[in-house]
Amino acid sequence: MHMNVRRGYIAMLAVRKEYRKLKIGTTLVTKAIEAMLADNADEVVLETEMRNQPALRLYENLGFVRDKRLFRYYLNGVDALRLKLWFR
Repeated sequence: MHMNVRRGYIAMLAVRKEYRKLKIGTTLVTKAIEAMLADNADEVVLETEMRNQPALRLYENLGFVRDKRLFRYYLNGVDALRLKLWFR
């Protein structure tokens, strides 16, 4: 629960370079979304580096929306974007 909202969270998704472009990431995220829907989540949240265009494309193609910029979010000083997918 987060502010009276059932929130699902996706963390640390990665696919080895040689297996990218095989829809593995899309399948993993889709399965996670389905599980969260089955658990009555209201939304799903994740963060990714602002410069990670392939990840942003993947999530936005699945309906995630850019919600907030997080300055110097990562230990390496890179900014992140918080993305959300609302169900209700």
